Amino acid sequence: MKKNIFVLTSLMLTLGCGCDSFLDETNYSDVTSEGGYYDTEAGLNAVVNACYTPLRFWAGKEDAIGLSETGTDIIAAGSGCVDNNMAAYTQSLDGTNSACTFYFDRFYAAINWCNTAIFHAQTVPNPSNDEILATTLNKREAEARVLRTFKSRILTETFGDIYYTDQPSTSIVMNPVKTSTDNIYQYMFDDLDWAIKSKLSTLQNDGGRVTIWTAKALKARLLLTRASEKNDVDMYGQAYDLAKDVIENGPFELAEDFASIWDMKNSDGNSNKEVIWYVDYSTNQLYNSELDDKPVIRNGGNNAHLLFCMKYDDQPGMTRTAEYGRPFNRYMPTRYLVDLFDEEKDQRYAGSFRNLWIMNNEKGKGKYTAMTDTAIYIIKGEATKAQRAWAENRYQLFDRNDVYNADGSTKNMKQYLELSKFADPTRASKDEDRSTRDGFMIRIAEMYLIAAEAGAKANKADALDYMNKLRMTRAISGYEDAMRVELSQIQDIDFILDERARELAGEQLRWFDLKRFGKEQFVKRIKKCNPDAANVDEHHWVRPFPQTFLDAIENKTEFTQNTGYK
Repeated sequence: MKKNIFVLTSLMLTLGCGCDSFLDETNYSDVTSEGGYYDTEAGLNAVVNACYTPLRFWAGKEDAIGLSETGTDIIAAGSGCVDNNMAAYTQSLDGTNSACTFYFDRFYAAINWCNTAIFHAQTVPNPSNDEILATTLNKREAEARVLRTFKSRILTETFGDIYYTDQPSTSIVMNPVKTSTDNIYQYMFDDLDWAIKSKLSTLQNDGGRVTIWTAKALKARLLLTRASEKNDVDMYGQAYDLAKDVIENGPFELAEDFASIWDMKNSDGNSNKEVIWYVDYSTNQLYNSELDDKPVIRNGGNNAHLLFCMKYDDQPGMTRTAEYGRPFNRYMPTRYLVDLFDEEKDQRYAGSFRNLWIMNNEKGKGKYTAMTDTAIYIIKGEATKAQRAWAENRYQLFDRNDVYNADGSTKNMKQYLELSKFADPTRASKDEDRSTRDGFMIRIAEMYLIAAEAGAKANKADALDYMNKLRMTRAISGYEDAMRVELSQIQDIDFILDERARELAGEQLRWFDLKRFGKEQFVKRIKKCNPDAANVDEHHWVRPFPQTFLDAIENKTEFTQNTGYK
């Protein structure tokens, strides 16, 4: 699929389909008209491939991580953050925000490709009722429906009630009709139900394509969201059933070694047994370029390795290397996130963070004249006097009081425990900003978390077993029993959010996770855990509509700016 996507990207550019706004859509002429190119098997395959390409705008991209992880309880701004308005909920967060505008415009354009694919999957002629062709058409339509759901969910959770259409648009939409989030979720569930009953692949992964497991897992995620928002026991039960189905019947396994999930040897989602669905990044960077190479997407590739990398390369004894990464230091963990881990029992601490940098620039040791190996060492707790005395002329030692203030707000935004899950030491050079790491969108661990949380709410007898299976698998050897929890814990919102943070930090889910428990809990949790985002209030539960959109449409009374934003 890698080559097909690249070829179709070129086709899209030729046709002028790299839309900057869903309001600025292209008349596809005879290419999309009945009997045109899209009404052939090759044409349909091409347009479905185009539906996948925009996922590379999302997976591992700076603005996407800013939207989905920062300003939450677990991720704060590093000194290199370029959108502190988002991370700290400043008064300047408004309709001119570039990240909001980019994803609003691009995902509407992407949804239009999905609508186009779904339409033509039903119009490709099959006069001889060829079974293979019929299966292909059914599968391609199912893929497009799931992809439409994935993008629609991000839009409606980000902006609230939005414009929804399931028809391909061939002209500028000047009077978009607002659709409620409730109705949009029903449309998404209908799409996923259609896909689950289709002839999608049952393989572990299908080269990055949507599979039956993708559809089921995504529906479980969406059901959990709605169940949480509505406290709906029936929806909790459905989420539990689907998650359990994927766990029990799917070809996925929890990794015994958490760190191995993120090893570049296992970065190909097609062979990583934890991965249910992923965004494909090729080892050939030529295939990773997206549409028109806007600066925000940094020439293609997965950029997550840049964003959490702390500033080490200007420190004594250190210089930049491919091993330690290119330090954009956009985002850093909150003290709350760091404190969630019991490093003596839970392997996810060592598997998630880097705390040690070995000297690689002996001539640049500065005052650390006794430096021989360690250059920077960061500890989670408080350093003792003995530790500081030992480190005095040997290496830089940072503890929690060097990184965070007494209230938990950030003090040192350059040196901190680095979320290293997305590091890529295999890049071609120390300055290479593109990683070939696939973007893991859904992992089997999330299904265990859903089965436990939703099962507890739906009074399923084995709900606790799923949480304990996950936690015991993540235990450091010998501490399996110590990682077990009780039923009362998985019935507690705070424990559930804590456990999801330990497992899924940085994986572009957190902001949506906090939202699903309602505005009051959303604000309370962020204020408690992330003092740098203390400006948050209930109107931040959704993001601001792009001002360019509000200025362009004619029915301005239908769409007004979300409450609280300028």
